[in-house]
Amino acid sequence: MELQDRNKRSLHMQPSRSAKMAVVGCGLMGSALARAFASAGHEVAVWNRTPSKATAVGGGTRAFESLVEAVSGRELVVVSLSNYAAAAEVLSAKGVAAALAGATLVQLTSGSPADAREGLAWAQANGVDYLDAAILAYPSFVATDYATVYYAGSRAVFDRHAETLQAVAKNSVYVDEKIGAAATLDCAILEAYYGGSLAFLHAAAMCKAEGLDPKAFFAQKNSFLGLISVTADAAQGMIEKNDFSGDQCSLNTHVAAIEHIVRLSQDARISARFPKELLENYKRAVSVDLGNQELPAVFRTLTQD
Repeated sequence: MELQDRNKRSLHMQPSRSAKMAVVGCGLMGSALARAFASAGHEVAVWNRTPSKATAVGGGTRAFESLVEAVSGRELVVVSLSNYAAAAEVLSAKGVAAALAGATLVQLTSGSPADAREGLAWAQANGVDYLDAAILAYPSFVATDYATVYYAGSRAVFDRHAETLQAVAKNSVYVDEKIGAAATLDCAILEAYYGGSLAFLHAAAMCKAEGLDPKAFFAQKNSFLGLISVTADAAQGMIEKNDFSGDQCSLNTHVAAIEHIVRLSQDARISARFPKELLENYKRAVSVDLGNQELPAVFRTLTQD
């Protein structure tokens, strides 16, 4: 489906209650979030270090030059900045913590579970309710069916604001009370995405190097996605049981297949770094006597450095 078609499927939801809120950070994502909240009928203040960026958000939002004024009296404050260090610097400015006391802070800045724990500690020390969140969407997907946001923290706090938060993603998923849970799930999904993307791009490079039109490979997308899906389902059960035995295809067989990929890459004089890294990880599992187990047995060697 084309991007313009996706954008047409916006979530035009009118809340039963208008929230008084603020969005801190007016980059591409922050601006998209602010406009979505305003479009859903909420009273949205916006602030950015560069005031002109806040003014440019528009869409029914109100720009403030003072962060203290922007967040004062707001029940919900969403932070969307480049990283947690930037967020910590902004929140530590004079008067900000006092202005946020009693409000709920939703941290939508990408980071790690450790960042989330530090954010919660700051919030608790300053009398602020806190949710850590991770958005799985490009800015243009905000407020469409293609946006997902994961939340971690107090279930009661999430439930209190769930309707408001759905303005940016109908698929608002509460993950766990553990504050790092949303960041963990986000990183896990992104690793699968980035790793998978690098794999299919390298595969296309192999095809081109061997004179095969990459179209032939991409036409088989359902084949390799299907294999990944089947393996993921099998891995889930095996990890739960800590039992990787089976009679489908041993790690020894998979290692032999990866060796062919490495040789093809070297013969075709393209980068062999990626398949070599794959081979090293799979061979490591074989070296600790897992060669006769199923592919998900590699999991055992990934839980330690």
